Amino acid sequence: MLLATLILAATTYDTTAVRVTVEPRPAYIEQSASAQIVNFDLILNNTTDEPLDLDEVQVSVHDRAGKLVLRKFVDGNGARPSIRTIDIPEIPAKGKALLFNPFDRFDRDLDLSSMTYDLKLSSKKGERRFSSRVTVTPKPYAGKAALILPVKGRMIVYDGHDFYAHHRRWDFTIPFLQQLGFRTNFMRYSYDFVPVNAEGAMSEGDEAKNENWFGFGREIRAAADGTVAAVVDDQPDDRNFDPSSIAEHGTMRIWGNYVVIDHGHGEFSVFGHIRQGSSRVKVGQRVKRGDGIAAIGASGSSMFPHLHYELQTGIDTNSEGLPSTFHDFVRLQGARRIAVPAGIVESGEIVESKP
Repeated sequence: MLLATLILAATTYDTTAVRVTVEPRPAYIEQSASAQIVNFDLILNNTTDEPLDLDEVQVSVHDRAGKLVLRKFVDGNGARPSIRTIDIPEIPAKGKALLFNPFDRFDRDLDLSSMTYDLKLSSKKGERRFSSRVTVTPKPYAGKAALILPVKGRMIVYDGHDFYAHHRRWDFTIPFLQQLGFRTNFMRYSYDFVPVNAEGAMSEGDEAKNENWFGFGREIRAAADGTVAAVVDDQPDDRNFDPSSIAEHGTMRIWGNYVVIDHGHGEFSVFGHIRQGSSRVKVGQRVKRGDGIAAIGASGSSMFPHLHYELQTGIDTNSEGLPSTFHDFVRLQGARRIAVPAGIVESGEIVESKP
């Protein structure tokens, strides 16, 4: 114990060489049925001439009065250290890396007025040590549009935007994605909705055939009132997406066929992977909440027929995601039917829209 104390006391940290920034700004708080969820990234900028490893991440939560209410960390201590659970590559020399916030869920009654992150890093041989600090002041997001679930009937939230969801784990700093033109996590608050039967199955028979999925061709409806801002309707439902097509057609190509609705107040709904030729709307058309706009397909970067839905700040992938609060739906938990006047939905849940 004495030796460890002496080693810690002798360690000197460079506090200037690694800069940490937060994306997006502002950072928002989502309120689920049981927790507060904060969904943002830490961008680590390494100004040194050698690659660095991340050794420790600590968050200190303070209330409105500036008093400490909670402190949590992951570090290198233990037989199988918790720091290894963080999937972050080395921070390249004169480069940057994205760290998904590892502390994303908190009790509903906790005061999250500010969150201070302290990071410790080291050179590959451990000869140089670095530290950096950044403070985040997340705010609850009050949605403007009164959203409803965009598909009628029973569906599974096949993948939402929790810490493990692929929408959440969109690392836009990866060089390949940068080369394609991606600059933000527009999918930060996305959902993949897949219609299911009474047993919760998504398909029946050969899953290679689109028509064997219960959702294929199911009506998509406008989640809220608005004006149609973009429509693409000519892409095949072949599940054979070629990423190189993005270079020619732009980053929205990943959705294949899609509709974008402008709800006003800086909120846009994106409906992706729509069935070829199914769109019922055109740019400039006014739609009302619940209007049928297209059908579920498997176009673009789609593994199988489903609806990709997200609320975001703009018309295309240069936007940032926004939290979605849906109104008047039912959460199904086995034989239980829980009416939800307003709330978010999460990965794995079975939900049902009201007629």
